Amino acid sequence: MRGDLGRGRAVVVGGSLTGLLCARILGDHFGDVLLVERDRFPSGAESRKGVPQGRHVHVLLKQGERLIAHYFPGICDDLVRRGASRVDMADDTRWLHFGDWKARFPSGMTMLSQSRPLLESAVRERVAAIGRVRLRDGCDVDGLRVEDGRLRGVRLVGPESGAEDIAADLLVDAGGRGSRMPRWLADRGATPPRETEVRVDVGYASRFYRRPATPPGDWLGLMIYPKPPGTRLGVLFPVEDGRWLVTLVGWFGDHPGGSDAEFLEFARTLDAPELHAAIRDAEPVSPVALHKFPSNRRRHYEELPHLPDGLAVVGDAFCSFNPIYGQGMTSGALGARTLDTCLRAGAGPGWSHRFHRALADVIASPWLLATTEDFRSPAAQGTRPRWTPIVNWYTERVHRLTWSDPFVARRFLEVMHLTTPPRALVHPYIVGRALGLPLHPREAI
Repeated sequence: MRGDLGRGRAVVVGGSLTGLLCARILGDHFGDVLLVERDRFPSGAESRKGVPQGRHVHVLLKQGERLIAHYFPGICDDLVRRGASRVDMADDTRWLHFGDWKARFPSGMTMLSQSRPLLESAVRERVAAIGRVRLRDGCDVDGLRVEDGRLRGVRLVGPESGAEDIAADLLVDAGGRGSRMPRWLADRGATPPRETEVRVDVGYASRFYRRPATPPGDWLGLMIYPKPPGTRLGVLFPVEDGRWLVTLVGWFGDHPGGSDAEFLEFARTLDAPELHAAIRDAEPVSPVALHKFPSNRRRHYEELPHLPDGLAVVGDAFCSFNPIYGQGMTSGALGARTLDTCLRAGAGPGWSHRFHRALADVIASPWLLATTEDFRSPAAQGTRPRWTPIVNWYTERVHRLTWSDPFVARRFLEVMHLTTPPRALVHPYIVGRALGLPLHPREAI
């Protein structure tokens, strides 16, 4: 595989945020980058069929925002000009978690709040302006050409263009949960990756509301999570065009319905009345959109030492997380950065294996955070690590400390936003407080 600037061709499958970020990065390494997307791209910030979850609340965690800002300087200010809001996750948000409200204080952990279509359209505009990158919608990859253990080309198919074989030095699969890479490998007699699943049977319903002229409270966003083993949560965040986006979620088959009455009734049954009170008399400006998500799923490509060189699987095609934790877009951005790092390190034999091992290390933290929380419920289906009970015992005490302790609450936000590894939650002060010791943060440093 050639990765020298100005040489070779890279192909990206999938035009959502992860694929677009990968195309941007590949423009620094290859002379020709082709991104193919089976959908037709909308002309602006509109939802499309291939991203049904795009009509629901999407949290861009702080780490994801930093990466996008790094690869697209100025894009955050542009999003704000287009109507995105900056929301401090502690100061501007009321968050009910584990039975009480988290501490309110200026945390500095701000995030951009906008619809996913607006974010993707802003990124897509910038990628389309890169001279080395071509976006080709209404097209798909339908097979690989591998010779001597290396990718040599791909087959493109489209309803209008038919089939076309092109040479390629690198294929990045950002095709989401529906990735066909396991099938392509099996078709060539290669071993597809082992999969790990934690089934959660999540269903969610969302709709847009017009933001009222008079705010209903001293907050910009609301997050009402259930106390385990509860199954219902709701979130409300501001988005562009003077709207709220409200998403209601149910675990383990306890799903919200799609009618006006069902939506409001589900909101009424949350563990706190604030969200229902906010939308009860608000003006809806969209129908209710429904979506279901069966499981956290991780494909272990890092375990395939003989994977053909020139293949890279990223985003949900590699690891898909329960969406209630908001890790998907940021984990995709981390995968794109890992691609950049591995290409800069050199593209010799064994590159694909090294890349997937590096990516497995990167997604280990978000996978741990998501699945450990899901395993609080006995209804979650999957292999529970032996240490799960003790981790859940400890983190429940951490969650309770976030109700009143700004130091712990900020550390929790840093871990949640993937700017700090989970081990930050075993800071001596936090451990002492979790064990009931009367400490001050300075005393434990």
